This record gives sequence, C-alpha cells and structure tokens, in this order.
Amino acid sequence: MAAILIVFLYLGGTEERATVPGGLQRMMLSQKDRDFAIIPPALGGATGSVWYSPRGTALSFRLQASGLHAGRRYLLELSVDGTVYTVASHVADASGEVVIDSTITTFAEGVCVGDNFDRPTPASGAHEVEFWMKNDGNPASGTMPGRKRASEGGSALPCHGNGDGNYDYVLLNDGTASFIGE
Repeated sequence: MAAILIVFLYLGGTEERATVPGGLQRMMLSQKDRDFAIIPPALGGATGSVWYSPRGTALSFRLQASGLHAGRRYLLELSVDGTVYTVASHVADASGEVVIDSTITTFAEGVCVGDNFDRPTPASGAHEVEFWMKNDGNPASGTMPGRKRASEGGSALPCHGNGDGNYDYVLLNDGTASFIGE
C-alpha cells in the first residue's frame, strides 16, 4: 500500500508541475552532475523554468534561470528534433538571474557557432524541443572562424561570449517540450 501511495503522489506532482493556467506548458531546468543527477539549489545548483505555448504559428516561451554567476554570459541552446541551435547569448544579472522572453518562427543559429552551424528549420509541423543553457566560451567580439563557406552562414554570426573557451552546461531540461507549429 505504501508503494502505491508513493507512486500516486509522484504522478500527481509531475502532472501539476507540467501544466500552468492559460494553456501554457512548463518545463523545469536543473543543473546536473556528470552522472546527470540533479544538483539542488541548496547545494549550489542553478535552476530554471521554461513556460511555452505547445502550439501556434511560432514557439513562444519565457525562460527564467537563477543560481548563475553574476556578470557571466550564457548560451541558450534549443535541441529541435535532435538538431542543436545556439539561439542567444545572455548575461546573468547581479543576482545571478537570466530571463529570456522570445518568439521563434524559424529554428536557427543566433550567435557565433563556427563549424557547428546547422541550417534553419521552419517552426511549422510537429517538433520535440529541449532547452539547454551553457557557459558562453565564445570570443567576446567578432566572429568565430569556421571551415564552412560564408554562404552557409556559420562564420557570419556575431560573438558576445566570455572569451574563455568554457562551454560547460549549467542547465538541462527535465523533459522534452512537444510543439506543433501551425
């Protein structure tokens, strides 16, 4: 009987966590160790949430992260159907928070990625999306040279990083967002 009660409480908590009023979905972000175990905020782990619309003409979302290093730049990556797009670079404010409100009509690279450039994907259709944040180890300015031709766009995107080559992940999603682009 105790095992059934535990499972019931766990499923109730998961369901409550995933749905918010207004038709939006919520996904939690957590800092994880090398074994992908969550590092709780009480032990110094960063945390965050993403609220997103599960369908529409564009993917609209609000990401809020805390427990980051103040003044440090972080990259937001979206893994869309297995293709990773580095969409933005943001600096954590004085309290270690980053807030991003965005609407994406086309999944595409948004900052320098060098040879990691992937061709854009329209938001239309069914997609599985993951939200990740990592340190922005890119150069502080300029562009990142890549072997790809300029016509592919890989080296034409601007860099705004920390300039230290540190690309360690700090936040990983605790699930996958299903999005249907209309």
